[in-house]
Amino acid sequence: MVKYRRLTALAAGAALAVGLAACTGASSGGSGSTSGGSSSSSGASGFNAAITNVVNTSTKTGGTLKVAARRGDCDAWDPQRTYYGFCWTLQRLFTRSLMGFESVPNSTKVVPDMAQGPGEHNADNTQWTYKLRDGVTWQDGTPITSKDIKYGIERLFATDVIFGGPNQYYLCVLSTCDADGTPAYKGPYKDKGGLDTIQTPDDKTIVFKLNKSVGLWDYLMALPASAPVPQAKDTGARYTNNVWASGPFQFKSYTPKQSIVWVRNPNWKQDSDPIRKPLANEIDLKMFSNVDQADAATVAGQYDFEVDNGVGQTQQGKVIADPKLKANSDDVSGGYTFYFAVMQSVPPLNNIHCRKAVFYAMNKADLNKADGGSYGGDITGTMSATTVPGYDKATNPYPSGADNTGDLTKAKSELAACGQPNGFPLKMAYQSGGGRATLEFSAVQQALSRVGIQVSGLQLDSSSYYSTGIGSPKNIVNQKIGIAWAGWAPDFPLSYGYWKSIVDGRTILPSGNSNYASLNDPKVNGLIDQSLKAPIDQQAGIEKQINDAVMANAVYLPYNDNKALFVRNPRVANMYMQKGTGSYYDIVNVGLK
Repeated sequence: MVKYRRLTALAAGAALAVGLAACTGASSGGSGSTSGGSSSSSGASGFNAAITNVVNTSTKTGGTLKVAARRGDCDAWDPQRTYYGFCWTLQRLFTRSLMGFESVPNSTKVVPDMAQGPGEHNADNTQWTYKLRDGVTWQDGTPITSKDIKYGIERLFATDVIFGGPNQYYLCVLSTCDADGTPAYKGPYKDKGGLDTIQTPDDKTIVFKLNKSVGLWDYLMALPASAPVPQAKDTGARYTNNVWASGPFQFKSYTPKQSIVWVRNPNWKQDSDPIRKPLANEIDLKMFSNVDQADAATVAGQYDFEVDNGVGQTQQGKVIADPKLKANSDDVSGGYTFYFAVMQSVPPLNNIHCRKAVFYAMNKADLNKADGGSYGGDITGTMSATTVPGYDKATNPYPSGADNTGDLTKAKSELAACGQPNGFPLKMAYQSGGGRATLEFSAVQQALSRVGIQVSGLQLDSSSYYSTGIGSPKNIVNQKIGIAWAGWAPDFPLSYGYWKSIVDGRTILPSGNSNYASLNDPKVNGLIDQSLKAPIDQQAGIEKQINDAVMANAVYLPYNDNKALFVRNPRVANMYMQKGTGSYYDIVNVGLK
């Protein structure tokens, strides 16, 4: 699951989920774009310019980029283990895969990377074949082969050693799984025979034989999890400290939780790589343990930009008030939806009308203020993520009044319909530590009290909030948790990459569960299956159907499409947001003016 993967795209410290892309067309065609991109011919700077355009276009090479990570280290540098959003963007520096996100602002299209073209597939999308380009090599000049790609994916099955990444998209598609979802194949460390559903007839050909139809396989081949790993260099769980580079940069030094220096990979060849056009000679990453210090140093120009987040509220006001700073900043949505899970397992919320009363009474305007106002996100009425094709901003099945402060008349009507005309007590779970979580709790408490719903608080430790707190259906019932804050973004910007973990009733777990409201609707489950199989031209329609079906259950109350305010140094060139991996600056192509 993805809860922490996109944490760093947010201005607050809640662990969330998230980024990938779409699906493919016919075997002879290219992969379709889920969102059109555009680039600026002038390269002019300005507020939000890097969201849809390339800012400060340049072909100048050389120099050292100095960048900051405001929340510390990646979860892992091992491509099969990483799941943080910004880390997937940084993987573009030193890791290649068969497919990759194109280097175009505002696009989530995948295009061939190491592969000569998109995957050639059979009629039911159960077999996919790729051919490798010429000239793709490891950092020592050794050719990358189809066997290296196979071995990298096989590592995902060694879940006792290679853990933390998005293996859920691969395991039961490439191996037979039991009722608990445990694959028969145990990975290359225990099973030396290899995975027979991945075939390598020669060094440049790889064939995937799937046990179910997957129309979006090209996009799974764009994730770092599908990257090659040379077996001779694999050190298991320690590989994260010495990753072998296939991209234009390689590790020169790495001090965990402190710093990294990447330098150019002398054996990477530009004519083998259509995605990356690197300009810098070196990239120095400083990891901070204090977000305010990182923000202040970046705003002061000591760093070129932050790789993992926008600036927090301490610096936001300064950036917006200063015309020069604002002209070099971008307030971007990374596809995160902030919402409340309203628990149907806790009476009287087992009555849909009681849940709808909560929906109508909520004051989304106050919640938006708690989350940073207009620069922290846009008020929303749809659960669908902004980066997923089919997202419709106008969708709002439970309108909260013209000013988004709530529709109290409708709320009282729903209370009467559920037999609770005077309201009822409701317990809200939220993360301890103060800050935004406390402000959100206060906003909910005040909003619902207007119709007699009396909200009490249950603070849960951040480290266990999503695992044994609201991630445990049993704990929700035992603690009588009626409502809980959460946030989610796609692992990849398609319906399957967004909804699978949070609404599929067949994947509810006893702990670490991401379907917090325990929704198990056969209609929703069936649409999830359709989204896995469907070609790209059908994805938008399925997304609308899933959103409508989920919202009809009144278990997830969306209120904010989250945004983050990024600041870029005026000296940097070729700046744009790479939307496919979650809307971070595409560092691999950034240079200096």
